[in-house]
Amino acid sequence: MLRKTLIAVGLGLLLLTLFAANRRREPGAVDLDWRVLREPPRKVLAEPATRGPIVQTVTAPGKVESVEEAEVASQLIGRVVAVYVEEGDVVLRNDPLVELDATDAKARLDSACARIAKLTAAITQAESELAKAERDVDQFSKLRVRGFASPTERADAVTLLEKARAALAMSRNELREAEAMRRSSDEELRRTLIVAPMDGVVSNLNVDEGEIVIAGTTNLPGSVLMKVSAMGRMRVRADVDETDVLSLRRGQPAQAYLLASQLQPLAGRVETVAPQGKASKDDVVNFETLIAIDAPAQTSTSGEDHRLRPGMTATVEVEVRRSDDAISVPAQAVVHRRRKDLPDTPAVRSWAERNARSPGEKARDAELRYVKLVFVLDGGVARARPVETGLSDERRVEILSGLEPEDRVIVGPFRALDELKDGAAVVPVASATELETTG
Repeated sequence: MLRKTLIAVGLGLLLLTLFAANRRREPGAVDLDWRVLREPPRKVLAEPATRGPIVQTVTAPGKVESVEEAEVASQLIGRVVAVYVEEGDVVLRNDPLVELDATDAKARLDSACARIAKLTAAITQAESELAKAERDVDQFSKLRVRGFASPTERADAVTLLEKARAALAMSRNELREAEAMRRSSDEELRRTLIVAPMDGVVSNLNVDEGEIVIAGTTNLPGSVLMKVSAMGRMRVRADVDETDVLSLRRGQPAQAYLLASQLQPLAGRVETVAPQGKASKDDVVNFETLIAIDAPAQTSTSGEDHRLRPGMTATVEVEVRRSDDAISVPAQAVVHRRRKDLPDTPAVRSWAERNARSPGEKARDAELRYVKLVFVLDGGVARARPVETGLSDERRVEILSGLEPEDRVIVGPFRALDELKDGAAVVPVASATELETTG
């Protein structure tokens, strides 16, 4: 009997001890902590929230291209007899690039010139015959008055006059036609020498001496001999994901990071955003966006930035939102917990009031809703503090409400944050090296 009494008294003392420990852990809470052995305090990194700028960006891959770029093609069918440039050469407007065989063009021009000379002589002859016909009509008119010519003779003279006038008009029209053919042949001969359409650099040279090139038609594309790119103005053609495109606006500042020079970003601005997206092979919809690169401070004498080359791979970051005086914490410090796993503290109740469940939402679903929060140091324990966030970048998240100026936020390590619960015992350390040993 005495043994049973001692056991009952011992159990009662144990319950009172656990209840008292739970009250000290969370004043006002009614849940009992039945654990006899407590986990050792976790070593954590903690720091106060900082105030400073936060820039939210949209990132997209792209390719560098020249704003002014021309594909050089032939307007004739012919054989290449000379290529005057090599890929990478700098050319000026009207510099010779490629020459085609001009034999046929010269023959057609010579033929047109000969026809013009022939028609010029024919016109001279027609003018002489017209003058004779006019004299004959005048003579027969005088003889007819005197009775020395019959009406038929005069009528024949008038007919010959009209024929002479028609012959002269026909010769003159043929001469105009021949002159047009000569201009066409002369232009065709001129086109056998293909020249640079603008100042720039030769790229994508696709022609060699001896090849046959063709002119483009409606149904058949012609031969593209090369490209000439003006290197003074460059841009990046980027593919922005459909989830980010609504944040883009014309004129937003951007930076382009070249794969060949990632430590020296190039400043630019959004020039255009495509109104219609394009689906890729993976059914991912992207919107083509042009980022104009600003003129760098140090360029060559021709205004070119030698870091840029058409076809280079680049990653663009477009600044879509900015806060110059934001209260922020490291991004890993903001975690998510279900509402039902949080204690009934004033901070949690305040969050619940701001985010009251909708009329159609069940109470159980509201309890399963995730809460965005940070853990702050409160003596030797971690306290869950629901927060409202704003802008975010790759490293930090803006805190709009939920933190006090004196709060120290637990920012690491990641494993501790992932498993941390409200009221857990923690020990702040000064640096990450102290986290290597278990507290």
